[in-house]
Amino acid sequence: MNRIHGNVIDVWKNNSHCNGLDKLRGFNFPDMLYEIQKIKQNDGEPRRRWFIDDYFDLIVWLSEADEIEGFQLCYDKTRNQHALTWSKSTGYMHNSVDSGEDKPGKPKGIPLLVADGDFQHEEIANRFRKESKKLEQRISDLVCEKIMQYSMSTFKMNVDVLAIRQAALDYIEGEYEGDAEKMLKVLHPEVVRREFITDPKTGKDRLEQKSGMSMVKGASASSETPRERLKKDISILETFEKVASVKAASANRTDYIHMVKFDKKWMIVNVLRTLN
Repeated sequence: MNRIHGNVIDVWKNNSHCNGLDKLRGFNFPDMLYEIQKIKQNDGEPRRRWFIDDYFDLIVWLSEADEIEGFQLCYDKTRNQHALTWSKSTGYMHNSVDSGEDKPGKPKGIPLLVADGDFQHEEIANRFRKESKKLEQRISDLVCEKIMQYSMSTFKMNVDVLAIRQAALDYIEGEYEGDAEKMLKVLHPEVVRREFITDPKTGKDRLEQKSGMSMVKGASASSETPRERLKKDISILETFEKVASVKAASANRTDYIHMVKFDKKWMIVNVLRTLN
């Protein structure tokens, strides 16, 4: 859980003692976003503007040249508050807001932003368009654009995650089953697998290297794998653009796999194997 510095939560806290905003919690908010004037600015941070209605809180950060550097949009704030944050430097975050009030017998805690991936982008975008008609067009247009871009980037990421996982499965199952065709469709022609081995007699460590064809031939020669070894545990450790790092663990070995997306297809280019 994180408390994001300079966000809507901080604006509430920093302004609740001035401008009469301590009374806003009992205020009947309008159904169109309007700007709160003269909000407190933090030294060393970009200038910010605050817009509010009965459903949204919107904080916009501006550069010295009055260009939009980022924003945080809190929505559904009376029932199940969430926040979509975007900045030029760090990209997107989507969080639920833990108000700190759900701890019986304890004082109210500091509100926190908690990771939460579920985002109903069409519903939020449509409502924001209706309720932002009085905002400057550059602000409303950018927020709508980023809402839709976030949904597309999330969809693309989910598609890639499925494809990466399937490539790892094809590699592992192909090796277990001695299925050369299944392995070859996910192994890049220049793939190399290095096996880290400790000699049980001498205790010395060594690396054994195999090419893709050697990996396929070895799998075909030992396809009668006991069923108890067919356990597969795949973890996607990291993805960045067209590169992915995957951990694939089974009963007797663990593979650390590097993949690259070649021509829209995820291919394995490097494997480091350790024996369990």
